[in-house]
Amino acid sequence: MKRVYKLILGAVLVLAVVGCASQEEAPQTDDEAPAGDAVAEQTPPSEQETPEAPALDEPGIAAFETADGTTFESNTIVELPTGGPPSGRLVPVSSNDEATLYVTRDGSLPSPDNNWSGPIDPESPPEISRPLEGVASYRVVAEIDGRLSEPFTLTVDWQHEESPDLAAPTFVVGGREVSGSVSIPVSDGEDPDAQLRIRCGYASAMLYITRDGSDPSVDSNWQSQRCDGTYLWSPEPTAADYRVVAVWQGMQSPVASLRVEWVEQ
Repeated sequence: MKRVYKLILGAVLVLAVVGCASQEEAPQTDDEAPAGDAVAEQTPPSEQETPEAPALDEPGIAAFETADGTTFESNTIVELPTGGPPSGRLVPVSSNDEATLYVTRDGSLPSPDNNWSGPIDPESPPEISRPLEGVASYRVVAEIDGRLSEPFTLTVDWQHEESPDLAAPTFVVGGREVSGSVSIPVSDGEDPDAQLRIRCGYASAMLYITRDGSDPSVDSNWQSQRCDGTYLWSPEPTAADYRVVAVWQGMQSPVASLRVEWVEQ
């Protein structure tokens, strides 16, 4: 009987020792991640990924066309004339007037933080032209409420024309074209309605101007200015017989003339 009791007691001790050893082989540590949904609770809010806003995919939301209405497909190479005739003025456009456009001309991706000329209102976009030959990559994206469109990319091979067709310059006062003889108030040059603007078909053409009624030329002129943005004004009452020609790539336009009386208001 004592022998049986000793055997039972020995078996109990063995099981107890085995149980203790099993617990020591698998201790629980503080650096183990809890299972299931508790894992997300350990991720700081700043490190959690937020889904990106979907890209704008409206047709025509960002594109380029020329000032005379020529349209293009994205990711194409086109040849445009230098000097800035309407067919060689690249205009960023959008089918949505609520969009803001951003443009780059170095092939990089446009964004509010990376752009060439700042935010562009598609209702009054700039016209991009180039006086020199060469290849350049232009890209435009549209942005609405922080959402950006896919970029529209256009590679332009700018080339000189063999025979540029220069029409005679025109005169504009207060947004309307004028001819013959006009009166314009004297000013400090800041009032748009008191500016005599001279426009021509090529933005990069040089204008040669006389004010005494004589014919202007490259070698004989009162003043020469680049066509793009040219205007005249007078701070004192005077009169002038303006005559103007435009010259680009060795070609010369017909002469335009206008009699102006600069008057006190």
